[in-house]
Amino acid sequence: MEFIYSVNNAWYEGVYKDKKEPCNAARSFSLIHTPKSNKAVLCIHGYTGYPGELTRPAIDLYEAGFDVYCPRLPGHGTSGDDFLKIKVEDLINVPQAAAKDLLNQYDEVHVLGHSMGGALALITAAGEDRLKSVAVAGPGIVEDESKLPAKLSVMKLIGFFKKRIKKEWAADPEFIMYYENAPADDEYLGSEYWSYLYPRQLAMLFKIMIKGGEAVLNLKQDVLTISGGKDEVIGAGSSEYIVRKGKGNNEHLHLKNATHYMFYDKDKSEESIAVETVLDWFGRKR
Repeated sequence: MEFIYSVNNAWYEGVYKDKKEPCNAARSFSLIHTPKSNKAVLCIHGYTGYPGELTRPAIDLYEAGFDVYCPRLPGHGTSGDDFLKIKVEDLINVPQAAAKDLLNQYDEVHVLGHSMGGALALITAAGEDRLKSVAVAGPGIVEDESKLPAKLSVMKLIGFFKKRIKKEWAADPEFIMYYENAPADDEYLGSEYWSYLYPRQLAMLFKIMIKGGEAVLNLKQDVLTISGGKDEVIGAGSSEYIVRKGKGNNEHLHLKNATHYMFYDKDKSEESIAVETVLDWFGRKR
């Protein structure tokens, strides 16, 4: 198995071009069989996240016979200055372009998303009926704007006056990562992204969360959604909404001891269940 640290550059046409190179953990990557498989999975990371977070499911999916592609979203894994420049369309356009390209290469394509990447996965699938199925973990969606806390509605306004607000952040060694040389880039990413609140980018995230909730109503694919009982970022309500409102034969796995970061979780048994369930899901949706 060889990690190819690139994806098709055409996926980034028309979106924001980062000024700084991504750190190693944030590089896009592909895992491709020789000869190529007839089935592929598009993996989408979350808000202020990076491709390295999805290394564990990517490896397992490859070993199960899938070719795997994990593009880095614009503004992520490079610098806070790049992050400040991105727009909603930049984040939506990359997975949509990737899905269209992969559907021209493979007999079947599935999509896996984590957190905001879950919303992007749902938006992508709603716009492309040829995608076979969807799996989302800790999906960052809401039914409508009224479901967001009132204080969040002012983030866009705050963003006009304050680009970023300093906050406390410290690495947590209980989260064991799987990307190459992990956790070598943790401190850098923390200093650029996780040590700040970015009001305008949070407003952008909320727009994507709303669009993700709307996409659920238009999906024709079946969706697997996974929630964690110790998830302090996204509650189980978003997964329950997908099952309740989606048109397909959707399934909800709730892992009571899993955190939001279930693909590299503190609880390794819950992490394994999350990954194995995704593999089983895509294997059944042929």
